Amino acid sequence: MELSKVAIIAAPTKEPQAVTNPSSSIIAISLPTLVVILRCQRVLAAGSLSLHTKIIWFVWQFSQVVRIFASQVYSVLKLSRYHAAILGRTIWKTKSIQHLRKKIVFELFTLMLGSCGNSLCLVLFWPGWWFLGITWLIIC
Repeated sequence: MELSKVAIIAAPTKEPQAVTNPSSSIIAISLPTLVVILRCQRVLAAGSLSLHTKIIWFVWQFSQVVRIFASQVYSVLKLSRYHAAILGRTIWKTKSIQHLRKKIVFELFTLMLGSCGNSLCLVLFWPGWWFLGITWLIIC
């Protein structure tokens, strides 16, 4: 090969330039905005994470208070039910209540065995109702 026919490749003397000019490009305008948006997003994420952890802690504390309150209410209600049962038995056994019960039983028997009550008992407890009911069930 001859030296005259070979082209010598030399390094360029000019600095390579980008296709777009960064000062007038959309990237140059939107890059600072994007950086600000990302910083705001990081700040909001940290704040919301902090708020989230505080809310979780508050809910946990509130559930503990509710659990303690519920156990106290349960024990009070259990104790009051026990005392109410004792009080009811005590009242039921008093002489005045026994006398009142005897009067009420007497009035009920008088009503049932009296002129109106006897016919009411016959209508309600007539044995023929069983026969009529069974017959109706067989027919229908």
